[in-house]
Amino acid sequence: MKPLRTYIMIRNFALNLSQPFISFVSAAFGISGENLAIVSSAGSALPSFIQFVMGFFNLRGKIITFYGTLAAGLLWISLSFIPFGVFFVVIYVILEASLGISAYGWYLIMERVSNTSRGKILAQYSFYSVIGGIIATLITGFIVNKEFNEVRYFFLISGSLFILSSLISLEFDVDYSKEPLKGLSLNKELSKFLIITFLFDVVWSMAWPLFPLAQVYLFNMDFENIAIINLIANFSTLLLQRKIGELVDKNRRLMMFLGRLALSVFPLAYALSTSVYEIYLANVVAGFTSSINSTAYLSYIYDNSKDVRKGIGLYNAVSGLGDIIGSSIGAFGVEELEFLGIFLAIKIMMLIVASLRAIASFFYLKIQEVKPVKF
Repeated sequence: MKPLRTYIMIRNFALNLSQPFISFVSAAFGISGENLAIVSSAGSALPSFIQFVMGFFNLRGKIITFYGTLAAGLLWISLSFIPFGVFFVVIYVILEASLGISAYGWYLIMERVSNTSRGKILAQYSFYSVIGGIIATLITGFIVNKEFNEVRYFFLISGSLFILSSLISLEFDVDYSKEPLKGLSLNKELSKFLIITFLFDVVWSMAWPLFPLAQVYLFNMDFENIAIINLIANFSTLLLQRKIGELVDKNRRLMMFLGRLALSVFPLAYALSTSVYEIYLANVVAGFTSSINSTAYLSYIYDNSKDVRKGIGLYNAVSGLGDIIGSSIGAFGVEELEFLGIFLAIKIMMLIVASLRAIASFFYLKIQEVKPVKF
């Protein structure tokens, strides 16, 4: 299992050197509207769609993890030379698609590794990935600080580390392969789960293009501030991950609901906070929400789907569609309200999103288990 741990730690370290700052630096360099919506949602939507399509092919987890990680490395290096603008957005979209390829391979491998205790084992590997990311965000944030153009050096470093982690993936001692998907039929409860996921992802992602705008225009943040926000989120995740994994195994439905409900804290904080320190405090909640997000929803699919790849693929597809729609709505909404002034427009949209997230989270209480969860 050592290559698995080493891979996810290096990969996440490389990712957190650059990705947490992408939306922020894009907004700071003038990318806005639909382009900012694309950048802010690409990290979720593109990998989701790619993983759905890949479910229809007979692929082995190990090899697609290698090729996806290698492609991501080369594209990070490319971004270090491309000016911020439309072409930057296009290359970043392709980069996120390649990350989706590697992530799908990783999910398949995790399905094999975690078949004895879903929540606990998935939480352990998520724990390893968080370790790789905590120091990375601090390094970039404190070195770049107010010199925004220097982030390009970290795109280059990220790319190099991704290439290294792709080589490590060739040493995995676990692999997974199944026949291609045939048809999209699902049981009633899993279908309900996917509908709820889609609806929640729409309201969840509405805030994504708003966050970088708020960071730039409301709080005048720099890279150091973004690094501290991510540090707090990652460190709280590190502290809670394993315990949350155990709680997920005991009462998954309740934890899914609480994890979604708690996501309303973030837009609410951006709407009501008067300083960046209040934003720091709000991000302590990220440990709770991230820990549940990385365990509960995938484990539900693993345990309630006859064909795990079909379940994962459809989950990713509906999530990605919801992310694109929601992010576009958020960007459109703030532009329509901009006649009130950018400050007020952002705050109003944040309050709307916080309310919608809270309301949508209650749908998770309607979810039922199709078969008993194995402990």
